[in-house]
Amino acid sequence: MTLPSHGANPLYLYETLGMETPDAVIDFSENSIPTGPPTRLKEQWARWYNAISSYPDPEGRGLKKLIANKHQVNEAQLLLGNGASELMMTALRKFQGKTVGVIHPAFSEYERVIKANGAFTHHIYSTELMGFQPDDHEIHAFLSEPDRALFICNPNNPTGIRLERETLLSWLVTAEKSGSTLLLDEAFIDMAGEQYSLADYTGSPSLLIFRSMTKMYSIAGLRLGYLLANEETVKEISQWLPHWNVNQLALLGGETVLQDQLYTDEVRSFISKERSYFTDALRDIGFKVSESAANYVCIQPPDAKQTEALWQFLLREGLVLRHTYNYKGLDGAWLRIGMKLPEQNQKLIKAVTSWAQ
Repeated sequence: MTLPSHGANPLYLYETLGMETPDAVIDFSENSIPTGPPTRLKEQWARWYNAISSYPDPEGRGLKKLIANKHQVNEAQLLLGNGASELMMTALRKFQGKTVGVIHPAFSEYERVIKANGAFTHHIYSTELMGFQPDDHEIHAFLSEPDRALFICNPNNPTGIRLERETLLSWLVTAEKSGSTLLLDEAFIDMAGEQYSLADYTGSPSLLIFRSMTKMYSIAGLRLGYLLANEETVKEISQWLPHWNVNQLALLGGETVLQDQLYTDEVRSFISKERSYFTDALRDIGFKVSESAANYVCIQPPDAKQTEALWQFLLREGLVLRHTYNYKGLDGAWLRIGMKLPEQNQKLIKAVTSWAQ
């Protein structure tokens, strides 16, 4: 039996498991913001109808200007993509035939894009005993070898653990000395705060940053992300992307949400509150909960061998959590929960508490 390798597809999951789908299902396996997109999008939607009959700006200049201003970088350091995943797949062409490290547990797409581009995966593991922090000496040793690359997710997916800027910068210095590259996935950095981003270091030839706009703004269906890097790197990667790779609605939507700072502040406050609620409630009944800085946490029951039983119980209750069988280093012993609306979160905690008793 092959389980879905991503969240956000509960019907397929029930079908794969041969389980009857409950009448009401709450999908905690996805990690988008539950409050929905900014209301500005709804206000503008009807006005964009005529825009879809025209080709989009292939350079996305309006959106690039806003992103460049946000990060205080040149527009030539930006590349827009049909989601961050497209940019990862494209950028990895730079590393064909080379060794690319992945710090586990990690987003499953990293290994997929490495393999698709003819590169070789080097596995680095962080464990619960290490607080899911990678071994600093192991990272420096890996990056000290010339012409390597290393995927880093900050905050991590699935644990939500955030790495300190000082740690990342020390790795960058090592990479610069050897001619290696950090592939920094900041898809969830908005949840933690821009002060933890390395966007201000993208002048370095040893740093590529991948950003997603679909997570924070709950616009996954629009598929929108961007790459931050130095100008030479952006120019090289851009030649491998198709023309008009970002559609008109995605460009307009991106421009709109980036001008709504109030939404961003409210979402960050909401996530912090709900994450604290989850963490406190679950630890009170003996569960382990990852020290997340994102809109999701990883949990483990007091007896790790009962994780599968808990998952199955919750599925029967119509509460879908993300399994971790395809996350190396977690191997199904943990479950990931994406924050939902307060009443939905409370329902989950009530169900977990009932199971634990």
